[in-house]
Amino acid sequence: MGWYLEDFTVGHALRTAGRTVGEADITQFAGLVGDFTPIHVNDHYASRSQFGGRIAHGPMTLSMAIGLLTQCNVLGEGVIALLNLNWDFKGVVKIGDTVYADVVVAEARASTSRPGSGVVRLSFEVFNQRDEIVQTGVMTVLMKGRGYDDSPARG
Repeated sequence: MGWYLEDFTVGHALRTAGRTVGEADITQFAGLVGDFTPIHVNDHYASRSQFGGRIAHGPMTLSMAIGLLTQCNVLGEGVIALLNLNWDFKGVVKIGDTVYADVVVAEARASTSRPGSGVVRLSFEVFNQRDEIVQTGVMTVLMKGRGYDDSPARG
């Protein structure tokens, strides 16, 4: 189900469950998006890098953080559209790392152009099992209000 615009309170904070990154996650993400950069998919190359091994794609970890929030039943049927992502990559995520996200509602307001809906900004801090911040970002979504009519227009 998920939340609707009225359920968001500025300052509300939550921590997601964790998700351990596996080799298959990285391989599948590379195939899905077509990014076969050696630091992600080549063990020999990556073992000689400054990271000492393969690392997850930054956008994969970003996507995992959003997915973890969805599992908290915050995002769901109330989401109309993703409006914006503003993300910073602070550290690497390696195979075997477990990522979590702290999410805070930064803004929740009615839309002036779409009746019955509103804009919600969510601030993320993504960290690993050592409490090292690996990513920070803000996601802005257009949300339905409880009275939103999403039936097809008739005319």
